[in-house]
Amino acid sequence: MTPRVALGLTVLLLGIVLVSGWWLWSRLASSVAPESPAAQTAAARPPSPAAAAIVPAGTPAPPGFRLAGVALGEPDSFAVVETASGATALYRLHEQVAGLGELIRIDAERVVVRGAHGQFELWLSPAATATPTAVRTSNAPTPTARRPLQRPVVRTTPAPAS
Repeated sequence: MTPRVALGLTVLLLGIVLVSGWWLWSRLASSVAPESPAAQTAAARPPSPAAAAIVPAGTPAPPGFRLAGVALGEPDSFAVVETASGATALYRLHEQVAGLGELIRIDAERVVVRGAHGQFELWLSPAATATPTAVRTSNAPTPTARRPLQRPVVRTTPAPAS
């Protein structure tokens, strides 16, 4: 193969690579990024009247309950609710939460529950951690004042002369 033919093939291959790169770039620039599956399902679902007016401001959650965790997914999402006794349970959407009511919405950091006294939110919150404290015992030795060590004084007397 002559140098002239090798140069021609190199230029031809470079042209093919450049044209295919330009074609791919133009396709990418004209396409729209796809939505996430969660956004597609939310857009396909019309908002319910209950979701539109979720919770009036200031509606407190019953004391003693804590939202310990949330797992969002398709098709199911889960919420972990902890009671005042420390027992936890895993709930799906529209299940009855013992002592609270029906779980009607699960978000990333909160859940909405419809109970006997209306709707309220439980927000994700960390568990209370025990603060270590020193234990006092009654048989602990009490500190005493130290006296300086006193050495006995040795007196020597001269031996009697004989």
